[in-house]
Amino acid sequence: MKIFQRENSKRNIGAAGIAGLVLGLVVACGGGGGGANFAGIDRLGVSTGTISGFGSIIVNGVHYEVTGQTGFDIDDSGTGGQDDLKVGQQVTIEWSSIDDGVTRRSETVSYDDTLEGPIASGSIDLVNQSFVVLGQTVVVDAATSFDDNISPRDLTGLSDGEYVEVSGLIDGNGAVRATRIESVNQGDDTLEVRGVVSARTATTFKINTLVVNYATATLKDFPGGQIADGNFVEAKGAVINGSGQLVADDVEFEDGEIPSGDDGEVEGYITRFVSQTDFDVSGVPVTTNGQTVYEDGVASDLALNVKVEVEGVVNSGGVLVAGKVEIKSGDSDDDGDDDSVDGRVAANVTAVNPGAGTLSLAGVTVTVTATTRYEDKTGVAGQAFGLDDISVGNYVEVRGDPGAGATLTAVILERDDASSEGELRGAATSVASPNLSVLGVPVITDGGTQFRDSADNAITSQAFFQAVASGSEVQVKFTQGGGTIVADEIELEDASN
Repeated sequence: MKIFQRENSKRNIGAAGIAGLVLGLVVACGGGGGGANFAGIDRLGVSTGTISGFGSIIVNGVHYEVTGQTGFDIDDSGTGGQDDLKVGQQVTIEWSSIDDGVTRRSETVSYDDTLEGPIASGSIDLVNQSFVVLGQTVVVDAATSFDDNISPRDLTGLSDGEYVEVSGLIDGNGAVRATRIESVNQGDDTLEVRGVVSARTATTFKINTLVVNYATATLKDFPGGQIADGNFVEAKGAVINGSGQLVADDVEFEDGEIPSGDDGEVEGYITRFVSQTDFDVSGVPVTTNGQTVYEDGVASDLALNVKVEVEGVVNSGGVLVAGKVEIKSGDSDDDGDDDSVDGRVAANVTAVNPGAGTLSLAGVTVTVTATTRYEDKTGVAGQAFGLDDISVGNYVEVRGDPGAGATLTAVILERDDASSEGELRGAATSVASPNLSVLGVPVITDGGTQFRDSADNAITSQAFFQAVASGSEVQVKFTQGGGTIVADEIELEDASN
């Protein structure tokens, strides 16, 4: 998959595909911008980001309409459909608009996993919430979606040697920040890795610690037909040889090009940083100017490995000129869009107000946003699942950003099968043995409560309350049904876990 590169056949006058994609609008020749102009089309754009929901396809809070003319490219197959997509996956959408971008019609939707292969033996790190696949470090956090075929749906549900498909964002250190993980069956050509080429020789190169042997590989789309250090590539193969090298069948150059004149929207980490006016986001070159608007931060916050979302227009040099830069790393505005999610609640819904965008469970008031990621794990609803589908009594799990009092702004909202067990996780407050509050909700401990330290060792009530302090991260499990929350188990968590 060539990220951000609109197919020439859709941009040239007389091309067969474009008429259908814009519902029969007449193609008109003209100058300016990035190639052909089309009658009735105000804007053309390319957007990339995390799927948060369906109906249309929702990415970065924006709805992209899918029509019978929308083309799909799933896993480099050149085919597929919306049903092949899932929340948490990273997609690229080429879109057109006849109302200045208010309504966006998908021309093509592309998805390809970031990484696929076996989990390296001994690499699952519960403290740092990471594991290794094909020499690539995969970082998991509370904003990672896990497929139903992983149980429990967290890092403890994975095992050494298990084949996984990871969709995520590559950060400035070369690690994959997972936004979705699925367990997959091993088959032909199931080893896939994407990243930046280094230490290239006539037959090998490295992506982080993985050595890729491309001596017999088919090279695709490389300028001059040659691989070079610094290229962003995807390598696929089926074999790890005796030297621990991935024997590539195909290596594809992914240039990150957006046609000049097009709108560009990219979410990711700053992977190259020279200055505030010269940096890359997920491999896309970006510049800012005096007209750039910053949200949740200022220009001086830009640095290597900062997570951002950039919107702008691509100039004739192929650089995205940022009209807006949203700083997502360290966002403290409780908009549910930060990568430092640190609150969790799972329980039966006691109230829901779709009009206000709120629901309540276990004493916590949850607010949803345009970027909240919805997924129905019960199998009752289809892809188009949202707050309107949730009823009082449904069992849901919410992960998000705590606010003042017992409030949470949802990053992920999942409906699950019924359970009598509830869970709260977040910062402890009002600590006064034998009780405390978690996420602003009062929690009672008694003689039946099991206490555990951050290493999951059983400890006494006295030891727990000597270790816990206001602001400590605590996980509480309780049996639903009473008006108050009495902890069955309470655990002091490592803040990095």
